[in-house]
Amino acid sequence: MMYPLILCSIVAIGIILERAWTFRKATAVDPEELLDEVRTAYRKEDQGHAAVALLEKTPTPFARIFIRGIKNADRPAENIDMAMSQEAANEVPILENYLVGLRTIITVSPLLGLLGTIAGMIRSFKQVAATGLNSPTAVMSGVSEALVSTATGIAVAVIALVFYNYFGNLVKRFVEDFEYYGTELTNFLTGRFA
Repeated sequence: MMYPLILCSIVAIGIILERAWTFRKATAVDPEELLDEVRTAYRKEDQGHAAVALLEKTPTPFARIFIRGIKNADRPAENIDMAMSQEAANEVPILENYLVGLRTIITVSPLLGLLGTIAGMIRSFKQVAATGLNSPTAVMSGVSEALVSTATGIAVAVIALVFYNYFGNLVKRFVEDFEYYGTELTNFLTGRFA
């Protein structure tokens, strides 16, 4: 069972590194600063083309969401909010990408470790049945090796769980920030609370 556990750990490390890179790119620009830049660049006369051009140079989820809002700026506030919500709905799955794989590894790794331990125990007890208790050290070393797979499975699951929760919280914070900054942009575009 150690081979599947090693494979699980390699896949988990790959997912963790990929998600860390994705979140680093997604949060490269502070949404507050980006919103301030939009407010400065936005001109109603040019239908927001300058602000859109500025945002297109910033490949982050907030930039894409703000672009949708600006392109709908001539519509009522509810429509602007809905357009940005639809764009955010497209962005969230990108941020959640591969987290299901990490969750699967969290569930499967301890079970694989336990299965390895049970298989090792069965071998040890077969050895006892075949040779008797003439060599207790050989039996105990077999039991010891069997327990290593459980420890490995739990270790892989614990590390994956820490990062799964961390990335899940980043997605949650993104959704909360989107709601706040999306409302701020809508208020700016419609002239409310300007």
